[in-house]
Amino acid sequence: MAPDVQLRKLRYIQQLLTDLQPYQEATLAEVKANHYQVERILELLVVAATDLLNHLLAEQDVTADSYRDTFRLAGEHGLIPSDLAERLEKAAGMRNILAHLYELIDHRVLRESIPQALADFGQLVAIFHE
Repeated sequence: MAPDVQLRKLRYIQQLLTDLQPYQEATLAEVKANHYQVERILELLVVAATDLLNHLLAEQDVTADSYRDTFRLAGEHGLIPSDLAERLEKAAGMRNILAHLYELIDHRVLRESIPQALADFGQLVAIFHE
């Protein structure tokens, strides 16, 4: 992947993290009131991160079949630490719930996922921004 493309993707993920940051200390009521914003940011974080990783996996002739698979393969191929890969696989599961089962969203789970998303996607950015 061209360095400028990678940098653009990393900047986009960083912008999403900046947009999510104000919700880190949000109450459950605040998350409920702004759940569409929080849901969309979390969904976009997964999509943007898998886009970045799929490009890097393709350079190794590896193709993922799903969002979860992208993170698993990135861990297996040494692009990211395996513990981060496992946590991001869970984020992909959350993304699937947000995208496909929106009427069943547990706002407590959504609220609890914010700090982890900030930490995990922040770690991902740090890995490739070094």
